[in-house]
Amino acid sequence: MARLIVIGGSAAGMSAASKAKRVNKSLEVVVFERSRYVSYAPCGVPYYIEGLVKNLSSLVYYTAEYFRSKRNIDVRVRHEVQDVDPAAKRVTVKDLDKEKTFEMEYDYLVLATGAKPYIPEKLNPNIKGVFTLRTLEDGERIKIASEKAKRIGIVGGGYIGLEMTEAFRMRGKEVLLFQRSYPMRRAVDLEISKDIIEELQKHNVNLHLGESLKDIEDENKALRIITDKDEYLVDIIILAMGVKPNVDLAKRIGVKLGVTGAIKVNERMETSVKNVYAAGDNVETIHLVSGKPVYMPFAPAANKMGRVAGDNIAGGNSRFKGVLGTTFTKIFSLHIGRTGLSEWEAKAAGFDAAAVDINHISRSHYFPGKERMHIRLIADRKSHRILGGAITGREGVASRVNTLAAALWGGLTVEDLTQLDLGYAPPFAPVWDGLIIAANVMKRELK
Repeated sequence: MARLIVIGGSAAGMSAASKAKRVNKSLEVVVFERSRYVSYAPCGVPYYIEGLVKNLSSLVYYTAEYFRSKRNIDVRVRHEVQDVDPAAKRVTVKDLDKEKTFEMEYDYLVLATGAKPYIPEKLNPNIKGVFTLRTLEDGERIKIASEKAKRIGIVGGGYIGLEMTEAFRMRGKEVLLFQRSYPMRRAVDLEISKDIIEELQKHNVNLHLGESLKDIEDENKALRIITDKDEYLVDIIILAMGVKPNVDLAKRIGVKLGVTGAIKVNERMETSVKNVYAAGDNVETIHLVSGKPVYMPFAPAANKMGRVAGDNIAGGNSRFKGVLGTTFTKIFSLHIGRTGLSEWEAKAAGFDAAAVDINHISRSHYFPGKERMHIRLIADRKSHRILGGAITGREGVASRVNTLAAALWGGLTVEDLTQLDLGYAPPFAPVWDGLIIAANVMKRELK
């Protein structure tokens, strides 16, 4: 009987294991996961800390016992793969609870080791009261530590930093948010970020934009944040400075990395080492608009990657084509969505990019509950191809960004978008939808 070993019980890892077992029931599938949980939703942890999600266990889709009893997948939590011998097709595993080490052979291997928080090398990661957020256990530690905290410092204004800012402000905590540029700098243009800044200010977040972290010091019962501009005392600190691919094991066994520093794979999710696949937040993929390698560690892509890897291991012929970087988040009552390339990303990728901004309404002007939306559309001046977009508002954001993502996937032009047959009813959208209006404004801009 052939054996598949999956290293990592993340979304990608469990998708690979489940798909492989479903396609080839005779395949023995073993999953090793270092933490106590598999198949969970880390994106829900900030809402647990805020109190919107009452139980941490509700973020777990399926338990290890479920996979063992219902899907016949041998899932072993608290097991860390310490080494891989690709020549002998053998892994060395440590049982972290029993503190025992053993070896196991494989026919196929999936590296689903995910990502790890970025921490500047100059910082001491062992200072008590300094946290990163990546796992359910991290969320539990932060929630406990924040109970008595009154003043919280958050370093980083990306997705996690913004969601944690909301979580603590909604619990009545004073929040100091530090960002060396503007919020969501890697995802959106400044024109969209201004909406985020306004929402943060409305909720009395102590903003420190254009301020870079230099050091953190333990100050008796408080912590001192040292930036390039000043020093600040807080009770606890959340480092939300982004993530990097966890490729330590991959490098040790000779797996080739891509230009982004993540694992390089082909469309079948095969690495440079025979019978070794990779999927999830440790993998580099292709951006479907720019055609260039990118590192975008988001859950929807990770799940699809794992499914493709599992299908191919079981004898299938699946392909993962790439990503658009379609993402959503919420800061207080402001919804933010983006897909494709921002203007600065498009120009960096070599496009002659044009950008337009419009403000429109989410429903018919006479219908109760309408909200304003800010739509920013990006297109190529030469081909008129849509390159990306971002939307902020208090309703209707997600559906329109997903529509824009489908347009990008299909390679639509601005002229195509002006003719897109979108639905209309007063409770849901005006007769002239904001996306159509934005496309017509862009059409005039391109002329």
